[in-house]
Amino acid sequence: MNQETRDLLDSFSDIIRQLTVLTGQLSQVEEAKAEAASEKRHELLDGFIQKEQAQLLKLRGLEQHRMKLAKNLGWDSLTFRQILDRADSQQREVLLPLFTELEQQLNRLIQSRKASEHIINVRIHEIETLIALQEGSSYAPSRSVSVSAPSRPKMKDTYG
Repeated sequence: MNQETRDLLDSFSDIIRQLTVLTGQLSQVEEAKAEAASEKRHELLDGFIQKEQAQLLKLRGLEQHRMKLAKNLGWDSLTFRQILDRADSQQREVLLPLFTELEQQLNRLIQSRKASEHIINVRIHEIETLIALQEGSSYAPSRSVSVSAPSRPKMKDTYG
């Protein structure tokens, strides 16, 4: 492998490491969001969402850099599996553990995101139900609020 290819591979490997770290950080934010929502600490969610947005911007920049390096290495538009298939033994030795670790972090992120989304949707459902009950509307199990006549009459102060 010539020096230029080695330098490109080193840069590519560094980007994969950075993507792995950032993916782990995104997972932590998702897990924190899920915890905050499950503890009904909704005031914390805005901070987590802002942090997540900054991380996603950084992720996009890293991904663009990764794609540019992949193109320079002759791996334009290839998946990680395809890159490993085309890489020589030295490259494969470097890349396999990096891709494996990144894949693990991506799977963690997917699971964290699903859990966070589920818990937040449950909280939204609870809030919608409370609002409907406070307004005197009935709430259908299909998660739709009926704004027609309430299912029970509103209480009136008959002593006043």
